[in-house]
Amino acid sequence: MPFQRMRKAAFPPRLWALVGFPGSGKTTFSTRMRGPLLPIDADQRYQEVMSLVAGEVYQLSDVAADNSDPERIAALLSENMPGSEVGTIVVDSLTTIIAPLVTRAVLDNQEGRNKNRMASFVDKALAMRLLQDSVSKWGCDVLWVYHLQEGRNAQAEKVTTATVSRTELTRLMRSLNLQLEVEQEGSRRGINVAWARQGRCYPEVPVLWDEAGLWQGMPERIEAAVYGGLSEEDQARIAGEAPEIFPSAEAAIAWGFERGAFQALQHARNAYDKLKDDAKPKTAREMRDLWVADVQRRLAVEP
Repeated sequence: MPFQRMRKAAFPPRLWALVGFPGSGKTTFSTRMRGPLLPIDADQRYQEVMSLVAGEVYQLSDVAADNSDPERIAALLSENMPGSEVGTIVVDSLTTIIAPLVTRAVLDNQEGRNKNRMASFVDKALAMRLLQDSVSKWGCDVLWVYHLQEGRNAQAEKVTTATVSRTELTRLMRSLNLQLEVEQEGSRRGINVAWARQGRCYPEVPVLWDEAGLWQGMPERIEAAVYGGLSEEDQARIAGEAPEIFPSAEAAIAWGFERGAFQALQHARNAYDKLKDDAKPKTAREMRDLWVADVQRRLAVEP
């Protein structure tokens, strides 16, 4: 078979992550992605939104446990993806796949089953790497879904956190072009583009409210807001610059690591935490400036 001519896409591929509280419409959003859809249905809720999908929906496996086992996911994708013409793989949700591995590691440590407490988390790291690589390699769009939760910090203050650890989210950043968050204001909801690798994001892109309902046309609206009017040179320039504000510690750490300032992701995370503890910045902008300066300093002294 001769080579096919490569076609120039209007926008970068939809390698997106979507985070929000349970029940905020993340699974419904996924039905608006480019089809045919292949949900990795770890939450076992995709049947609830099937009627909203205009095209085909493929099933990874009719065995529920296969959808939350990284090794089975990788094997089933390798076996069935070639020639399938899947448009979007939906990981729904990363929380359900990774959280049990964290729980098991914590319990093993508490019960004294591990001599090396840090080594107990190796399985989690390997599982995340296997899942990420096996999902991201097919050249189709990918939507990673995970949840937010409310809790309290050491000072008993109410805080909102992701249900996937900072380390896993930092690793995930290398496979993303956009980080999206579901915003809720009373009865309406919208999408906040928290981070874009090579396009506009909040606050330049305001929250995109779901005026049509059920997220109709939302992926196209996101692309138009993020990339509309930007040339390839503009996108390359944005990708090479530090964001005005990092939306999260994960994004900041991944940015420093991707630029080659650190030999390992753990080193980048340790450096970020130490800088924050030592400098005690009062605002996100101050922390951003400190971190960018630190990364640039490290790059300047590299041989």
